[in-house]
Amino acid sequence: MGLKRFYDDIATKAIEFNLALVNKVFINNVDYPNQDEEKNSSQIIEIKPLKTTLPTIQKRIKARPLFRGISDSITRGDLVLFVLISKKFYYIGPLNSFNEPNYSPASFYSKNIEGRDLNPNPQINKKSGYGIEYPQNFQVKKLKKRKNSELDFLSNTSYDVSKHSDLLIEGRHGNGIRIGSRAIFPLLNISNNNPFSEESLSAGSVISLLSNGSLRQNFGGQNSDFFLSVDVPTEEVNPFSLNKGNDGGEGIFNYNYGNITDNTTTDQIIITSDKITFDARSDQGDFTVSSNRNINFGAKRNFTLNNSGYSVINSGNIYLGEPAKSKKEPVVLGDELRKMLEDITKILKNAHALVQGVPVPLTDALGAPLGTSKSVALESPILTLTEIVTQLESRTETEDDNGNINYGKDGPNFLSHHHYIEQNNRSNNEG
Repeated sequence: MGLKRFYDDIATKAIEFNLALVNKVFINNVDYPNQDEEKNSSQIIEIKPLKTTLPTIQKRIKARPLFRGISDSITRGDLVLFVLISKKFYYIGPLNSFNEPNYSPASFYSKNIEGRDLNPNPQINKKSGYGIEYPQNFQVKKLKKRKNSELDFLSNTSYDVSKHSDLLIEGRHGNGIRIGSRAIFPLLNISNNNPFSEESLSAGSVISLLSNGSLRQNFGGQNSDFFLSVDVPTEEVNPFSLNKGNDGGEGIFNYNYGNITDNTTTDQIIITSDKITFDARSDQGDFTVSSNRNINFGAKRNFTLNNSGYSVINSGNIYLGEPAKSKKEPVVLGDELRKMLEDITKILKNAHALVQGVPVPLTDALGAPLGTSKSVALESPILTLTEIVTQLESRTETEDDNGNINYGKDGPNFLSHHHYIEQNNRSNNEG
């Protein structure tokens, strides 16, 4: 066979697609009647060919998805196109018969399509061919793309001929992925339980990756603002707003971050939902948060931090409460206080009065020398100065193999065994 004849044969052997109605859908191996026939029956369907020249018009045939790795959601009653390739049937679809994500049956469905000799099935909707319990919801809206005069960069005169749509992947019940752009700036939205025709930061769950414009410009429009849950959208400054106490003194978080009026192109990500959980599960599952500028945490109610190991806060300065930035009330260093109390107690213990040039020990109200005996003048006897000096002695120091000094858990009772702060020996902090 010559090479030209070979190419001619390839060019003339067309593959013909035919129309079919989905009769059954197999979503796992348990659904499939003959597991020896298909090792993996996920999304294989049983179809009834319609208006075809193939000699199978009265037969129900099995077909698998045509494309590897990409399979659309399908149900009984949908329309598909199928093809025969090397003795196997493949399908694509369902067809977008009504351009609705939740509803795509045959627009010409009737009981005659099922077969003239078949008795009506009470489990099938007579108008659509769908199962009577199919979760049909006409409130689910197809994702759309509104005109955005701030981000599209298109004039009104050329908008109709220069606009472009986005690549959309939509589920049947209000979830979707938008791979799109505004002008030349890409965006990626993942939404779930979305009741609107566009992704919203106020309903369902949204993960959005933006490359230009603020959150308001991408989601809210000119007459709508976006606020985080911790911030109250009023003229008064919220005393517990997210940005309270941060650098710059802003009363609330910068919601116009990435606004194109700032002449900046800014990449940003927002994740919003009713509840968000992050979990690093394995023994090596570290959870890391890093920022080149600020990290802000906020909650309208409580903030808790729990861990079974130790906690280290390595910071230039730590302020407990936003007014503490004035540095009016510093935290006491426990061991420095212990040293001062120890010195004061020793001074009192060794103090004497002079009587006619002779040193006489100081006494309590009953004449007993201070530091040598307990006072019985009180219902609860107090410690002697000697006992107090003993309790104020320095903690035990030990040195490990790396030369690090560690301290024991002995010492005064007012020193915590679980909470520690730095000494005042740093030169690179704020002061």
